Amino acid sequence: MPLRLAVVFSLLFVSGCAASSTAPAVTSDTQPVTATVLSTTSLAASTTTVLTGTSTTVATTTTTAAVPTTSTLPPCSATGHGPPEHIDVLDNEQTWIATFDGKTLSDERLVAEGASVPDGLMIDGVLHLWWVQAADHTIHHGTLEDERFTDLGSIVVNGEIFAGMVDPDVVLLASGSIGLSVLDGFLRHGPPGPICYLLSADGQHFSTHRGLLDLPDRFDPSLVILDDQWWLAVGLAMEETPATEIYLGSADGDFSWQATVDGAVPDLSYFEGQFRLLTCTPSGMRHYTSTDGVAWQSLDNVQLLGCDPSTVVGTDLLVYKKSAGQQPPLN
Repeated sequence: MPLRLAVVFSLLFVSGCAASSTAPAVTSDTQPVTATVLSTTSLAASTTTVLTGTSTTVATTTTTAAVPTTSTLPPCSATGHGPPEHIDVLDNEQTWIATFDGKTLSDERLVAEGASVPDGLMIDGVLHLWWVQAADHTIHHGTLEDERFTDLGSIVVNGEIFAGMVDPDVVLLASGSIGLSVLDGFLRHGPPGPICYLLSADGQHFSTHRGLLDLPDRFDPSLVILDDQWWLAVGLAMEETPATEIYLGSADGDFSWQATVDGAVPDLSYFEGQFRLLTCTPSGMRHYTSTDGVAWQSLDNVQLLGCDPSTVVGTDLLVYKKSAGQQPPLN
């Protein structure tokens, strides 16, 4: 979640809101930091929590007002970047992982401190994570293997390390490359943007590829690529009525609005012939399904202590953000 929206979302959420047979080699220009975090004797001792879902009514998308369609392909931002710098508001943010069956969470484990808005991919049995690190406000890349978490350091974009890209969302392409969607231009005076798409062969070194969406007040991108269809979910951080918009585009074309649902900070995934969408609300994490990306059915809420969910495609794992000392969702 963008820092400038932290105050809004602290009110909302009570202090927060494809597999491939070829794995890219992971390299880094920075010295990796490895720590055991998932053993029962470490800070990240495993716990099992079954959360009670709150029943919600079945709902379809809100379609009362059309949202503008992007008219040209926006470039990624040339401004709104800066040197790495400690951001103390993220110090209490934590990245967690749990098993998620679509209704409840179990085996919740703390992965990293000072690590916000995580996203993950499973590549040849190794969980790769990307998140925004409090120490330097850059996107970091790391791995979780055999209960050991390794921070490989800041990602490199166009040969540089800088702050100003947040809200990472990753996809594994059929070629074995990694696609990364971010909110770009975060340090710009005025609204940040656009949503930018980057490519990498190793998950550590990226190059900007194209902008996806350049509309004000759209954050937290989540991308699913199905053949020649690119489905993009973005959140709108409104204090009383947080919402998520769904857009449809292509690799080299514009995006058009398809649907709007309740809850922000979305995670969009696709498996077994249908989309799944997770969003954040004051009453817990909303869970939606859809067969066409346009009409969405609301399932039971998930009472998650935290939000910023990320489904690890091809597994039953969910990574998400918590704030230290965070209270349960509102009933």
